[in-house]
Amino acid sequence: MYHLKFSQRGISLIEILIALALSIIIILAMLRAFVTTGKVTAEASLGAKVDSHIMLGLIATDRILQGIGYGLINPTSSDFAVLDSNGTTVSLGAVGKYLVWKISNTHCQALYSHQNGLYLYGKTDVGYACSSLAKPADSTIKELLIQVDHSALNNSGVGNTNNKIGEIDIKVQSVAPGCSPFGIKGHSGVGLGKYQAVLLANTYAASTDSTPRTIQNITCLFNFK
Repeated sequence: MYHLKFSQRGISLIEILIALALSIIIILAMLRAFVTTGKVTAEASLGAKVDSHIMLGLIATDRILQGIGYGLINPTSSDFAVLDSNGTTVSLGAVGKYLVWKISNTHCQALYSHQNGLYLYGKTDVGYACSSLAKPADSTIKELLIQVDHSALNNSGVGNTNNKIGEIDIKVQSVAPGCSPFGIKGHSGVGLGKYQAVLLANTYAASTDSTPRTIQNITCLFNFK
């Protein structure tokens, strides 16, 4: 009979240590990728939430702005005013934070761009009592049209002083030869509006962006002929 000799060899301690080291490196890389993916997903989710609030709010705001001047006799530019954050009137075409307009001889409504979003003051058809086109008092009844959580944006790193996500500016500008509401442009016998309101909103952008990503929502103030 022949006796077969088999050579047996185990795993050395060095090989075990190398395998463990490689395993630890791979696990750490996977954890790092998981954390990075989670952070990106959370930022994108927050940014998308802000964008959706802005889009839906602009639709509601557009419907409100279309009614400016309705019910007034021969409304003119003296029936509305754009104000800066301090309440000082800015010139036509310049951006501000308030848009105040008359709905009667004694009552007004106003839009206010706050750091927390866009507010409508005097949300009912009655509006609020006013003697001039000054900015409304803080105690005036108001409705939040666009919500922007600046605290969450800044704490997450999504928002910064460069991209200015959620910041909204308001302006009213004259338009020549005139403007008309969507759907009736070109119809004979329909007069054109003299002014249009423009809302400039900064939407979601990567935190490293050096400039804001601004969209414009333009509404024809059709009642001002």
